[in-house]
Amino acid sequence: MPLEVPTRIPPHNLDAERAVLGAVLLEGREALPRVVEVLRASDFYTEAHRAMYQAMLTLFDRGAPVDSLTLSEELRRTDQLQFIGGPAAIALLMEEASIAPHLGSYTAIVRDMAVLRELIQTSAHIIGQAFDAKEDVQTLVDDAEKRIFSLAERRLEGSALPVGKILKNTFEYIERLYERKEHVTGVATGFEKLDLETSGFQPSDFIIIAGRPSMGKAQPLDARVKTETGWTRMGELRVGDALASIDGRESLVCGVFPQGARQVYRVSFSDGRATECCAEHLWRVHHRAWPEPRVLSTAQIATLLTKRHNRHSLWVDTPSGDAGHAEPLPVDPWLLGALLGAGELSGGALRFWTSDPEILARVAERADGQAASTVIDALRRLRLWDVASTERFVPETYMDARRGARVDLLRGLLDTAGVVEQHGTLRLRATSGRLARAVAALVRSLGGWCSVRRRSPRAPYVCTIDYAEPKELVTISSKLIRTLTPRRPRRPTFVAVEPTRVTETRCIAVTHPSQLYVTDDHVVTHNTAFALNIVQHVGVTLRGTALVLSLEMSAQQLVQRMLCSEAKVDSQAVRTGFLSSSDWHRLTAAAGRLSEAKIFIDDSPGLTVLEARAKARRMKAEHGLDLLVIDYLQLMRGRAALDNRQQEISEISRSLKALAKELNIPVVALSQLSRAVEARAQRDFRPQLSDLRECVTGDTLVLLSDGRRVPIEGLVGTAPEVLAMSPRGTIVSAKTERIWRVGRRRLVMIRLACGRSIRATQEHRLFSQRGWVRVSELTTRDGLAVVDHIPPAVRDYADTVDDTHGDGKGVDIAWDRIVEVRPAGHEHVFDLTVPGPESWLADGIVSHNSGALEQDSDVILFLYRARVYREDVPPEEENIAEVIIGKQRNGPTGTVKVVFLPQYARFENAADHHRQPSPF
Repeated sequence: MPLEVPTRIPPHNLDAERAVLGAVLLEGREALPRVVEVLRASDFYTEAHRAMYQAMLTLFDRGAPVDSLTLSEELRRTDQLQFIGGPAAIALLMEEASIAPHLGSYTAIVRDMAVLRELIQTSAHIIGQAFDAKEDVQTLVDDAEKRIFSLAERRLEGSALPVGKILKNTFEYIERLYERKEHVTGVATGFEKLDLETSGFQPSDFIIIAGRPSMGKAQPLDARVKTETGWTRMGELRVGDALASIDGRESLVCGVFPQGARQVYRVSFSDGRATECCAEHLWRVHHRAWPEPRVLSTAQIATLLTKRHNRHSLWVDTPSGDAGHAEPLPVDPWLLGALLGAGELSGGALRFWTSDPEILARVAERADGQAASTVIDALRRLRLWDVASTERFVPETYMDARRGARVDLLRGLLDTAGVVEQHGTLRLRATSGRLARAVAALVRSLGGWCSVRRRSPRAPYVCTIDYAEPKELVTISSKLIRTLTPRRPRRPTFVAVEPTRVTETRCIAVTHPSQLYVTDDHVVTHNTAFALNIVQHVGVTLRGTALVLSLEMSAQQLVQRMLCSEAKVDSQAVRTGFLSSSDWHRLTAAAGRLSEAKIFIDDSPGLTVLEARAKARRMKAEHGLDLLVIDYLQLMRGRAALDNRQQEISEISRSLKALAKELNIPVVALSQLSRAVEARAQRDFRPQLSDLRECVTGDTLVLLSDGRRVPIEGLVGTAPEVLAMSPRGTIVSAKTERIWRVGRRRLVMIRLACGRSIRATQEHRLFSQRGWVRVSELTTRDGLAVVDHIPPAVRDYADTVDDTHGDGKGVDIAWDRIVEVRPAGHEHVFDLTVPGPESWLADGIVSHNSGALEQDSDVILFLYRARVYREDVPPEEENIAEVIIGKQRNGPTGTVKVVFLPQYARFENAADHHRQPSPF
């Protein structure tokens, strides 16, 4: 078989390589440092040139002279002299040597040829991976991008360095610090005392800024939220649930945040629809005098409604109604609407109260040849046969159907029982309250306006319908012609905001770009100042480059907040438009400063960690990058292949730490604390590092790998090997990193049908049939993973990491039903960390490892304002905020006080202790 010869030779320039090597031999130690900064041994095309260059580096490291004699001797000592061509080859190099002024150009040629060869190799690797398709597509794209960017930056990825070289670099860094004699060695935050404690945000650090969950955007647990197939209570929503959206685009729940017991308000609209929410809940509000809609809180809307000119002038968006199931319906929707509007739903035949030939022809058409008995049987199954006219209703399966079916149902009702009035307004009279309310719900679900009125208890219900295209809702010619009059439909305007009750509430975050979702009565509703102040300081004061990846707020909202902060103009005045001439002057000056700053904002919703890494790499390559801020962590998404949200968060935190090291920049991620801080027995609500941890009581038995069961309090200060659960459900052994006592916390007791029980904090996670679930979210409908029998041969977790797939036969867990969930008082609790499997067996119950965020981060900052939690704060301390350094891997912990200016959403340095802190 003939030998296959490559048709193309890789790029190279042997003359340039010989010129560089010859120049080093002629110039010696003066020329070599200039070459070392650019080239490495692998950049040379021939093995002989690589061997000679490596020998030169060896001589250089030893401090020996680099010339033809020493090079020959070094190559002879390593048995490579004959391999490179003997002394004659070295002599030839000196003959072809370049002169010193040209050395830089020849070095660049060698480097460029090497880059081209590596690019070819990298491209071949990427093509091979794409053809094999053994990995997730996003992972392949991320790996390809990483290889290309690392190639462009000419860095050695993942190379192990000897301690001696690291020490050398470290001492050089210390010498630079000594010469500078500055407290801030990283990226300054602009907060002087914080910079003194941290020396600024250091390159390659992963920093978490955690605060109390947002003061609002909450609804009661019994509030209804529209999903793609129906309605679900707010308290039953889970991350990943698909919701109906304002425009039919995909919208998923990407965050669920308990907000505790809150005062809620009933918000009513002009057509009678209403919903409940807290005072800080956000709405996208329109006004005919505003060029663009504004995002306002419930409290702000209530204030606006006190002004007469705002009444009936503020309205919200309406949904397109594109959500709904596509399952077959037992009776044609138009026919069902006609029967509900003008049919006799009893007896042995189908009869109508109308003689209109067009309607009767349409009935025959929609019946599509079905016998009357078939339709009657379907109506019986829907429980609509033999019902009085006052008890008629629309079955749920039709209320939740696709848009076309709901429109058809309304057409049947309005064709047979509706009236088209002047300007296209539609009216429908019904003796059944359930039917009238169903009509209103159907119209509102399609984006229309519908009120329901009744003059007296004996009078019929009157549905008044305003619809953007009324001709879409009627098909009978005599009515259709009256809908063609030009008109402007009514909108659901705000009428009243009234307090109703104090109840448990919850906030959700959604992936839809508008951040809107649909709640009760088809009301469309909405779903980070310290970090932004740091970004402004980096961009405006330090003239550095900062990238903000905002998953919660739009770019326009962020810029508006930064503009108010920079200009020190009241943000409420900006939102409402009540600005003075001095405000305009300050805003204009601030806009000029911000426009010159190298601050970049990306508000792509539902960002994955792979996409975030790609955006950061691109920014670093194109503009340079000094700081990356992510707002906020819980809204990011990991790989789709992961089983549950907790694994996603772990992967995200590890990936962000790796990104900080890769780009050598500080990565700041905003995070939310749990509400557990408000449930402490002691009334000290300051956030603590333990608020990120998951804890159990001291008598909880830990299953060790040697078969012993030891109370966790007896293991404090040790690091034993324990039994854990691998991601495939097998029992493995793994070494703990740390076991320690946390403090006194509120507990919940979970008891199983088998008799086992565990007492843990509300944030502690147990493995259920829904995945990892917090104790506070478990109910008696859940089952927990338990281990009844330890397999005779338990593998070490490290030996299972490289298993590419499991066959399902090695699953060692069983499921046991929860029979009781109840409060268990307060007690001292303990925690342990198990890197790797991130789990352990608590007396056979599969329990989660402590939080990944705490383990992966280098610095954790907590924000605390006493005024948020207590009313009895002295006036001089109302605007004082504490920045609590809960963790600093390479520095002290402590507390720094700053001043918060709420009207500007701005933090500033606090005055010295002898001076009075003031927000002005």
